[in-house]
Amino acid sequence: SQSRYLQDFVDSDSGFDKYFTQRISGLAQSNNTGYSPKDYGTFFTRLKARWPHYAGRSLRVIDGYVDDGVLTVSQTRHFIITDIVGPDSKGNVKIEGKDVLALADDKKALAPKPSRGKVGVDLDIAATTFDLTPSGIGAEYPSSGFATIGSEVVSYTRSSDTITLTGRGLKGTVKATHTAGDSFQEALNFSSTRIDDAIYDLLVNYAKVPASFCPTADWSTEITRWMSSVLLDTVITKPTGVAQLLGELAELGISLWWDDVSQKVKLLANHPVLDSALTPISDRNNIKAIEQEDRDEDRITQVHFYVKQSDPTKDYKDKSNYDQIQVIVDTDAEGANAYNDTKVREVFCRWLNNGADAVVRVQALRLLKRFNTPPIHYTITLDSQDRGIELTDVLSLDSRVVTDDTGIPVTKLIQVFRREETKSGHELKVSAQAFLYEGKYGYIMSNSAPTYPSATAAQKAKGSFFVNGSTLVFSDGAAPYAFI
Repeated sequence: SQSRYLQDFVDSDSGFDKYFTQRISGLAQSNNTGYSPKDYGTFFTRLKARWPHYAGRSLRVIDGYVDDGVLTVSQTRHFIITDIVGPDSKGNVKIEGKDVLALADDKKALAPKPSRGKVGVDLDIAATTFDLTPSGIGAEYPSSGFATIGSEVVSYTRSSDTITLTGRGLKGTVKATHTAGDSFQEALNFSSTRIDDAIYDLLVNYAKVPASFCPTADWSTEITRWMSSVLLDTVITKPTGVAQLLGELAELGISLWWDDVSQKVKLLANHPVLDSALTPISDRNNIKAIEQEDRDEDRITQVHFYVKQSDPTKDYKDKSNYDQIQVIVDTDAEGANAYNDTKVREVFCRWLNNGADAVVRVQALRLLKRFNTPPIHYTITLDSQDRGIELTDVLSLDSRVVTDDTGIPVTKLIQVFRREETKSGHELKVSAQAFLYEGKYGYIMSNSAPTYPSATAAQKAKGSFFVNGSTLVFSDGAAPYAFI
């Protein structure tokens, strides 16, 4: 979010009010009496009176500098206005804005959209057709799809106001009788759907994020490379906040954020990063201040991953409403020589109603790997040369506050989850957490790839090689690769 503080002022309205001359002459007033705009109100009092519908409008924050009277723009950041506070008795005005993903706020965007149609007649368990009421409401529904009547999921086709039920008691629900006047609520169905396609649907069709802000080609490349096996299977039976649904998808291993400079919604799957993508930061070069905090409250020793809803019309956090649970335990972390306790993280996933055992196990293991020790949060203040650091960037941290058990400084990989330009153009503050994939991860290579002794450093960094099964090290003493 962004806040900008301004001072109200007396203004002539010239160049801003299209009725400027008519207000002076009186033609813009019903009584034909002219006046000088400087004598009435101030700039912001008139602005808010004339333009009360500012929420959701575009806000631009332009960073730059003036040299010898010439403005040079270094970057423009894009937000949407959420509030204009003031002016107060001292003329202070604050304009507040958030990024475009605020359009997905649970109070603003629901998926599926609330339906207004009602069942026109009583239905028994054999009924297959009825008319919606009130007359003409059918135009608000698609020509076919899924819906819920009470706690029964149905499939249907529609012609005008006439509904033909093509399937009843679907998705684990049972056929039931219904009464005239019961709601006919459209449902949102995903079947073998890629995660990037689901996100696009939620953002564009339900949160009304402009499609131009969604770089689908980049999303597709990322998901194809790292999450092509994750196919969603669920039905959302009642209007649910889009932000909540996106948060649930994040549990599957994705990050979604607004890049306010490029005006794009970025998507990143959790995966290892090549050395070339690391940004080095250190005490001697660019760190102005650093703090660290151990967050034992976030530590976990077990992950309980619930999938396959029994009944999608029930609360998705109801444990009894799932047919499968995968329990992954770090027995070492729970042992007497470690933490000697149990901390459980429960994940309720309605998006994998096809089971997807392999996907669930991978995600559970990744969660456990990341949080089986207390995650350390770093708050780091950097100088202006690092303003290009963005959310989810992986930093290579070299600082006196990070050492091994002997006190010798070590390099640590951390990932940015919050950034703020505390002094625009001069100072950046980031919050980061230990990166999940510290270590050497392997990438499948072509058949023409060289052997390890003949490989270049770049090929070793971007590929993978089999290690000696007896020594578990390579000829140069390097450790083996890991796979995810």
